Amino acid sequence: MALQNKTLVLATSGGPDSMALLDMLNNIQVKYNLRLVAAHLDHRLRSDSAQETTLITDYCQDKQIEIVNAVWPKQLHPEAGVEAAARAFRYDFLLQVMHQKQGDYLLTAHHCDDLLENILLKFIRSGNPSEMNSLQAVSHWADVTLLRPLISFSKADLLTYDQTRRIAFIEDKTNNEDDVLRNRLRHHVVPLLKEENSVLGLNALRFSKQMATLTDLAARTLTQLPQPQKVLGFAYQLQQSALNSLSESEQIYYWQNFIWQTWQVRTGANLAGFRLIKYQRYFYLMPQNLPPRPKAVLVKPNQVFVFGARRLLVTRQLLPGQQCLGKFQLAKTCELIAKSLPPGAKLLLKSGLHVKSKKEFAKSGIPAILRPYCLALYKHEEPVFVEQAYRNQRHNSNAEQYYIYIDNDKKF
Repeated sequence: MALQNKTLVLATSGGPDSMALLDMLNNIQVKYNLRLVAAHLDHRLRSDSAQETTLITDYCQDKQIEIVNAVWPKQLHPEAGVEAAARAFRYDFLLQVMHQKQGDYLLTAHHCDDLLENILLKFIRSGNPSEMNSLQAVSHWADVTLLRPLISFSKADLLTYDQTRRIAFIEDKTNNEDDVLRNRLRHHVVPLLKEENSVLGLNALRFSKQMATLTDLAARTLTQLPQPQKVLGFAYQLQQSALNSLSESEQIYYWQNFIWQTWQVRTGANLAGFRLIKYQRYFYLMPQNLPPRPKAVLVKPNQVFVFGARRLLVTRQLLPGQQCLGKFQLAKTCELIAKSLPPGAKLLLKSGLHVKSKKEFAKSGIPAILRPYCLALYKHEEPVFVEQAYRNQRHNSNAEQYYIYIDNDKKF
């Protein structure tokens, strides 16, 4: 990884690990012409947390290192799930700093003992191999390249470095408590394991590297299979026959990998947080929490409108290269209404008879849970187009062809 002339943003907590890394980077700053930015977030979860801000600021001012300080406002602290909320706020903060400072790499001070604890935690909670190798020396998160240069160092190594270099740091007193699982592992389980093998951390590092190699190989193999296509702006559709060559457990791994690649979320075998539906000949994958149902909106030809999670355009023009949602014929009109088709709706056939919309949806393999998100265009209270299910079948000599396009890239 070439560091010459790069901007490095370091997540700095004021603890012994991040202060050691900050000092190491400062030592090579001139040699590699680095621009260092220390990013510190005070979560305000402890009464003495402001001392960390003071410590980091004093060090950075003394070494002439850029620093970005921020706080997590107490009014944003939830009553439950504080750890997860704090982590999410911290990630957003670091991402903002990376963008504001045009950082090339984001660095964290995770070390070998963190990796060992992480493997044990994930083994207890999920047993998901892909989660056990989440702490890699080089990884990617959002649009950021994440570096963990201390991953082969032990906690003891970093404490020795701080003592030798006389680097001031602050120990988080909550790390001494046994109220969270990670601390219980750190205080009681890991020491017993290290009595059996003092370099257990290096084994954890080896395990993580090899597991990353295997999971990457599996992921590349899975990408050679047909991939789900996005539908309705938030769900994904795939023909069931595309996975016929996979066993049931292999199919679960396929979806776990797809969820990670699409949403950057690790899930267990139950795909918690997501819904996987089999209907007719298709798989449908979507988040467990569905978006609000689309609101009715006025549609004018050649004007972009928003329906649910999508920007759409109705036009008589052919637009090569744009994703076409469908087409229908209609006598020249000025405006339509876009809305969800209500349950029990009927669609007018060419014969003058009506057919139940659920029958047409079933033919197209659209499950009931997704039907409210399908675009329905109305003229004078009569549907003239229903996504995946219907298009106007009664038209006269004045009828004109209309196309519906999805504005994925906001080009319209």
